[in-house]
Amino acid sequence: MRVRQLWRTNTRFQDAVTAAATLAAGLVLNLVGLTMLWPSPAEQPNPGWHHLTLLGGCLVMLGKRRHPMAALAAGTAILAVDALLGGSIAVILVMFDLLFSAALFASDRARTALTTGAFVLTGTASVVGGLAAGQVRFAVFICLQLVTLLLVPLWWAANIRQQRQLGDLAAREAVVAERAAMARDLHDVIAAHLTTTAMHSGAALARPPDTGRDRAALQAVRASSLAALEEMRSMILLLRADDPAPRDPSLPGGLDRLPDLAAAAAGGLRVDTHVVDVPVPAVVAQTVYRIVGEALTNAGKHAPGSSVRLDVRPDGDRLTVTVSNTMTSGNSIDHEALSAGTGLLSIRERATLLGGELTAGRDGDHWTVQATLPLRGDT
Repeated sequence: MRVRQLWRTNTRFQDAVTAAATLAAGLVLNLVGLTMLWPSPAEQPNPGWHHLTLLGGCLVMLGKRRHPMAALAAGTAILAVDALLGGSIAVILVMFDLLFSAALFASDRARTALTTGAFVLTGTASVVGGLAAGQVRFAVFICLQLVTLLLVPLWWAANIRQQRQLGDLAAREAVVAERAAMARDLHDVIAAHLTTTAMHSGAALARPPDTGRDRAALQAVRASSLAALEEMRSMILLLRADDPAPRDPSLPGGLDRLPDLAAAAAGGLRVDTHVVDVPVPAVVAQTVYRIVGEALTNAGKHAPGSSVRLDVRPDGDRLTVTVSNTMTSGNSIDHEALSAGTGLLSIRERATLLGGELTAGRDGDHWTVQATLPLRGDT
């Protein structure tokens, strides 16, 4: 398991293992006689020289990632020496890897020059060889050989590079989409707190001056403002870390915060809270917190002074959240900015993203918001 992890995370280890495997395979190929592929200019060369050229090529492979073009040039020189000795399949394998690595890791300009050179060499060698032999089939044979040795590794590397670029693009698009969702999330939360603040301050201004009542209104405004700041803080931590929960357990939004949320409800609501505090994933707890906050805010805006029943309890593998308030004739909305009309849509989207559902509507003389969410955040 440790070796597998090292292979995934350490590129130098990958290169070293690849070079060692190539050396082992090349030695086997040399020992079974896959050398002297063509007549050698040298007189009876020592077979041991093929082992040395293979070893040199494998050592060059260690630098193919950091200096791909230099490694390819050194490998070409080793191939030339090996060709003078008669050639070997082992060194051709080394060159295949070096060519592939150069096409994968080199700069755009270097890759363009390399591809152009490979096409020119393939075409020129095929034509010249065919003319020299006087046979078209000989030209085709040379072309197929060079396509396999030169163009296939270039094509293979280009395909891998394209797949990586598509993966990076998809990852960037996912990050942009996630940040957009977080921005929408933060907008909804801050809008709810600002609405609560405006309602408290509007109620205080609409009544005759009263020290005790005005002070209570200011305390409620302060509590709502601090809650908004906490939400902004939690969102910033989410943007800075993949999983902020273990690093900062004080992030708001769990089921244990629901009673405090109900106590801070605006509009003079009388909230009867029944919450079964069961362990749930952080994403589910955050969603419940947002749904309850939006439902209480709507009740304070559209039915001030009403009686509200908040009920959160597990039901098998689901969590049921119900916020029901009585309908009143009063209306605390004194400015159109207090009702954007997107609250219910936002919390319905939250429930749907978790695999749950949310309904909202009139039930006799009550307005009820009910959501069912999976107790597991990954369903």
